[in-house]
Amino acid sequence: MSMPCYALVTAELARGWMSLAGAMGGHTVVSKLLLAFGTKEQRDKYLPRMATGEIRATMALTEPGGGSDLQAMTTVARHDPDNSKVPPARPGTTDSGQRDDQSDRVGYVINGAKTWISTPRRSQLIALLCKTDPDAVPRHKGISIMLVEHGPGLTVSTDLPKLGYKGRRVLRAGLRRLPPPLGRAARRCRGRGFAQMMKGLETGRIQVASRALGVAQAALDDALRYAQQRETFGVPIWKHQSVGNYLADMATKVPPRAS
Repeated sequence: MSMPCYALVTAELARGWMSLAGAMGGHTVVSKLLLAFGTKEQRDKYLPRMATGEIRATMALTEPGGGSDLQAMTTVARHDPDNSKVPPARPGTTDSGQRDDQSDRVGYVINGAKTWISTPRRSQLIALLCKTDPDAVPRHKGISIMLVEHGPGLTVSTDLPKLGYKGRRVLRAGLRRLPPPLGRAARRCRGRGFAQMMKGLETGRIQVASRALGVAQAALDDALRYAQQRETFGVPIWKHQSVGNYLADMATKVPPRAS
């Protein structure tokens, strides 16, 4: 699916129910991350089932007290030889042509906490941003993406209150010696997670803008329908100049949907 098509589908879904369109957001970002940066093993394991809906995916970026400063995160993935449970890989090359041998693959355990995670209880896969080198300078050089699943070590806890957008819950999660399911990470991806996530969020930003477009169209549709039905002084209210001006202003600010 092209990006313009994806944006139009998102806008149309949001016109009916933004929470449904929002559920696509993190899922498609994780899909893009897997396509662009995942190993063949990761793509084969997750993408077919993500396409059918058997697996839902989300992201875990923000930390309690961290706000939007992702580089200040304290969630850490440390090398754990006891967690290297994957059979030795044969020397060869990755899809990008880089060498990918047994020495490139190590096991990790993750400790930390994340917040403002969208629908983690109903997501089977979480793209988790964490530090694999807490001492790296500059700080973003020590950040990696780990793919984690539900299991021992992952605790999804508090539902965070919101004023609206009730169909999409956001929660907190704690991580204590959580092993990534594949038990390893490729050397070519370690320390590149910040740039990779920013690339994935390019899709996310387009998706958020498309949701706003769909909601704006729904508001215009509802306002126009009401103005045609509601009557005062013997005429529909849209015929009163002040109301008609409001509707006209709204219409000029909502781009027309593609036919």
